[in-house]
Amino acid sequence: MVDMVLPVEEPPPVPPWYRRGWHWLTDRTSPYAAILALAASVAPIPGVGYGIGPIWGSLLYAVRITTHPAAAYVIGLGTAALAGRRLVRHGGAWSLFLLATTTVGAVYGVIRPLDIVTALTGVPTS
Repeated sequence: MVDMVLPVEEPPPVPPWYRRGWHWLTDRTSPYAAILALAASVAPIPGVGYGIGPIWGSLLYAVRITTHPAAAYVIGLGTAALAGRRLVRHGGAWSLFLLATTTVGAVYGVIRPLDIVTALTGVPTS
């Protein structure tokens, strides 16, 4: 009897992290749905003139001015994290809309480029 030795199969190469991340993201939603969710979050509401994202951002800005910038960061980035968690767990258009709205609000009302100066010195820049 002759023993046959089969060649060892090599596993396929692992794709880079950015391709794995893009594949993971596109498995949960399409880029077109993300663009539509972002457009819906900034589209003006008839009679109001502002979208839901900028309205959320103005509320966060009011918290930033009247209370403390750290409170606005906690509220803004916390809601964005919860919306992102919902997107990861459930997916869907509503989760995309929530994530787009909270992200637009956080960028619009909370994040300021000179916050590091305020954090280091305690002197407000605006």
